[in-house]
Amino acid sequence: MCLPKYTPLATILLILLTLTLLPAPLLAHGGIGIQHMNNVPAGPFRVYLWSDPEPPEVGEYHVTIALTENIEGDSTGLAGGPILDALVTVELMHVDSRETLSATATHEDALNKLFYVASFEPARRGNWSVQVTIVPPGCAGEQNTEDQQVRDSTLPCDVEQVVSYQDEILPRAFPWRALFGGILSILLLSGAVVLYWATKPSTELEDPAPVKQRDPAPAGGSS
Repeated sequence: MCLPKYTPLATILLILLTLTLLPAPLLAHGGIGIQHMNNVPAGPFRVYLWSDPEPPEVGEYHVTIALTENIEGDSTGLAGGPILDALVTVELMHVDSRETLSATATHEDALNKLFYVASFEPARRGNWSVQVTIVPPGCAGEQNTEDQQVRDSTLPCDVEQVVSYQDEILPRAFPWRALFGGILSILLLSGAVVLYWATKPSTELEDPAPVKQRDPAPAGGSS
C-alpha cells in the first residue's frame, strides 16, 4: 500500500487545533460577561459594572467594576480619568434566605488592571441582591480630618457611594461543552499522532553485508 507523502504541516495544525479545544478555565474579569451598569453617575464617580459567568451559576460569581471621575458637564463619562485606588466592597445577599457574602474588589484577579474584581462562590440558587460600596482613595479606616483629606485624596471622605442591582443565580449545569471539547481534543490528538507515524518516511533499508567468499582450492587438488 502506498502511504501519503509526509506532511508535517498537517500534523502541526492538528496539534494546534487540539490545544485550542482543550477545556480551559474562563478568561474573565476584564469587562466581559453581562453588563449591569454603564456610565452610571455615583457622586464623584462614574460606575461601570459587569458580572460573569453568563448565565450566573451556583458556585462561581465574579463582579467586575470600573471607576472614572465624574466630571461636571460630561455626560459621556469619557472626560474623567480612571480611579484606581478607591476601596470597593461588594456584598451579595440571597433575597429569600438573607444569606450574605462579602468581599473586597481588587485589581489582582483582573485581566485589565484598570478594573476591580470581587469573586464569590454562592451555594444557593435564586435571586441575589448585589451591593457595591465605593469609598474614595485614602479614606478607608481613617479619621475624616481636613489634613487627612488633603494628604490622601482630592475627594472628601464623606462621599461614600453605594450602587446595587439584582441578579438570578441558576443551578450549575452539566458541563457538556467541556466534556465534548475534551473528547474531541483527545480524538484530534490521537489522529495527529497516527498521522505523524503513518506519514513519517521509513528509514532506507541498509545494504546487506557481503558474504565472505571462501578461497578456492589451489589447482591440482590437495596433496
